[in-house]
Amino acid sequence: MGIFNRSTDKKNKKSFFDLSDGQYNAADSYGVINEEQTPRNRSLKRRKLLMMILTVIFGAALFGVIASVTFKLTSDLMDGGDEKLPVNVGTNVTPSITKPVEPILDPTAFQALESVYAGVRATANALNPCIAEVAAVSYVTDPVFGTKTAESRTFFGIVFGYNKVDYLILVRNDALDKSYENLQVSFSRVGGVEARVVQRNEEINLAVLAVKGKEMSEYDREGISVVPYGDSAKCEIGTALVAIGYMNGRSRSVDLGFITSDKETVYIRDSSLELMETNMPLNEGAFGVALNSDGEVVGIITESFGESNCVRAITINSISNLLYDMLNDRKKVTFGAMLSDMNRATREKLGIKNGILITEIFDDTVADEAGFRKGDILLKLGDTELFYVSQFNTLLRQNEGAGTMTIVYRRGSTEYKAEVKVRME
Repeated sequence: MGIFNRSTDKKNKKSFFDLSDGQYNAADSYGVINEEQTPRNRSLKRRKLLMMILTVIFGAALFGVIASVTFKLTSDLMDGGDEKLPVNVGTNVTPSITKPVEPILDPTAFQALESVYAGVRATANALNPCIAEVAAVSYVTDPVFGTKTAESRTFFGIVFGYNKVDYLILVRNDALDKSYENLQVSFSRVGGVEARVVQRNEEINLAVLAVKGKEMSEYDREGISVVPYGDSAKCEIGTALVAIGYMNGRSRSVDLGFITSDKETVYIRDSSLELMETNMPLNEGAFGVALNSDGEVVGIITESFGESNCVRAITINSISNLLYDMLNDRKKVTFGAMLSDMNRATREKLGIKNGILITEIFDDTVADEAGFRKGDILLKLGDTELFYVSQFNTLLRQNEGAGTMTIVYRRGSTEYKAEVKVRME
């Protein structure tokens, strides 16, 4: 008997291990495998499929439990528990805090600060009758079709004078384009009052408009006031100022600050002006007035002189002569030169005790026709010795009725005397 003689078939059915007859029947082997393995594979597949289904069901159930617990915990944390209190709005709301809040601000200091802001509000309200809104219309012509389109603009103005006939309003000159038509002014009680241009001054970027008072009712006129004037000579470093006007890109806006440095002298034709530098931020197009603690105008805010990130104001004292001429539509005596003050050290070096320096001569002016040159030093106007450009401007005004005026000047080391014609412009 062979070693593999192992028959499982008692009815002469051979096993594929039975080699006693020396023959191997592949068909018989295949039949055995097919009969025994196929049921076994089907059973395994069913078990695997069942396990997958059970796994999915169990996972979904577990996820649902976790999500429910998480939602419950989160809801409790957000809602403060199961009980919800009504949310009230208004002044009668009872605070839900459990212990009093300790004050951070010193009540005395806070009250002092509020007192300052209350003063700013009161000043702004008091100046409201002095404020005007100017609306202008211009017409733009289409270069192709030739049609005209109306464009409007509104800008800020301040009532600086009243001559019993006209209310005189100060505005920025660059805001008042020469192409504008139909200028209309609105005050606190009345709007749409026609205005006309009185004078312009491009050097200081200011212009004056006039509105006839008789075109308004008595009630409307009672709602208009002229700004009060103060003394800018009393304004020093640290002096508090309130700025009112077109300050933050909106009309009738305010700011609060103080003077941060000594006054700066700037020079214009035939005269000089003083500027006060503040710590208030400068916005494009800024225009308005600087007021002292009494609510009086001590400066005019404009962007005309040099570049700065902060508001600068022309002192009211230094611009008073120019404003007088503009508000009264008055011609003035002119010389036609840019002048500069000379400090003591420079005068001592040149061997002179007084004098102002010519830094530029303008064409077709009195100074040009009289032969003055850049670098000449003016020593006297008439019999008065010259020390400051502002003084020279005041003396010019005093020669209004004269035909000529005498000026003593120095060129190099030689002194000269010139008879200069008086010209009104």
